[in-house]
Amino acid sequence: MTFTGRYIRLMVHLFGWMLVGFIMILQLRMVLGVSLPAGFYAKQAIMLSLLIIYFYINECIIVRRLLYKQKLAGFFTLHLGIIASLQVTGRILDIIFNLRHEIIKAIFKVTHVELNPKYWGNLDATLLLTSIVVAGISTCIALIQHWQFNLRASEEIRKKQLDAELALLKAQIHPHFFFNTLNNIYALSYDNAESSRTSLYKLSRMMRYLLYETPNNLTRLSKEIGFVKDYIELMSLRMSDSMNIRFEVPETVSERSIAPMILLPFIENAFKHGVSSLRNGSIIIRISQDENILKLYVENQIFKEHSVKIEDGGIGLNNTERRLQMTYPDQHRLQYGKTENGSYIVQLELML
Repeated sequence: MTFTGRYIRLMVHLFGWMLVGFIMILQLRMVLGVSLPAGFYAKQAIMLSLLIIYFYINECIIVRRLLYKQKLAGFFTLHLGIIASLQVTGRILDIIFNLRHEIIKAIFKVTHVELNPKYWGNLDATLLLTSIVVAGISTCIALIQHWQFNLRASEEIRKKQLDAELALLKAQIHPHFFFNTLNNIYALSYDNAESSRTSLYKLSRMMRYLLYETPNNLTRLSKEIGFVKDYIELMSLRMSDSMNIRFEVPETVSERSIAPMILLPFIENAFKHGVSSLRNGSIIIRISQDENILKLYVENQIFKEHSVKIEDGGIGLNNTERRLQMTYPDQHRLQYGKTENGSYIVQLELML
């Protein structure tokens, strides 16, 4: 509980007990319009103190040890015993301070009406009602606190489970990307050593991004876009002239936070399934931003040798879709699939 929460709770309790004290100590005098004996105020102060003790013992001990453990019979029996004990204590104090006769005398002085002590009942209805209210409110408070504690605990467990699942998903995505890229560089090293060195430099820069940014839940949008740009340039190094790679990105972006590595699997999927060594092809990648809305558009052709693989999406695409559901619930829109002309399109909108 924060300092503000403790302060508010203290003020509410203080105000509540001031109201109970007013009812018990001052209300009778105001209703009767008479000056009551000092013993009356002493008795009521004692009973108020006992009710305060009863309230917090019930909230902190009785409810936790009996009601939380479903010991209802013991819970209600104990409360009946405490309420009866309060009645007995009140009656004993009446006798000690001789309150019945003193109050009757005080009333007679003002109203000249003589009351018979024999018709003064032994049950203190005001004390009984107050005792029941004290027991009920303290029980409700304890139950609400228990419910809030369980809710926070379940939310904490759920958060840890989500964090663990996200860590697992990212751990699966990173090796998937890394091994694919290494295979590309390995193939490139046979044809162009200079390009392979450039590729290794870009890969090292990308791996630094993976090392320092992806352990965090969020990174800067400019860094994520820079990472995507490096990847596209890296992949373009080994593309033949038959492949047309079109990458469109704003010159400047409004800096926002974004989950790292959330865009790459869709782009990687386009290179994985949209490149053919036998036919011409094209890949269109477009990133745009409209205030806090980030849009990704990826379009690639589907060649016959990849037509089966594209349906299941692969580890990276499936995991990224799951990450989107967990990281951006109700804050993203993802559409993907084949078009009539044989292309495969991915459209993603993220609310950052």
